[in-house]
Amino acid sequence: MILGFQLNALIIIYAGIFTFALLVFQMLVGLRKIKFKGRMHMRVHKWGAWALVVAAALHGFMGMVLYNGWRIG
Repeated sequence: MILGFQLNALIIIYAGIFTFALLVFQMLVGLRKIKFKGRMHMRVHKWGAWALVVAAALHGFMGMVLYNGWRIG
């Protein structure tokens, strides 16, 4: 439970799917399959990388909370 919100396996699965979608988007931008020109390419790639890091950290944290049965808040 995180701040009164009950976690279940389905929420962890949805977070994993969201993280995977961000990873695919990041790869497509990096391979230039999704076209951005000049400085905008690096800006979008950098934003995507930070979003991926945050999503992966939240996914991992929620998994640890669920696995260990912690109660936060």
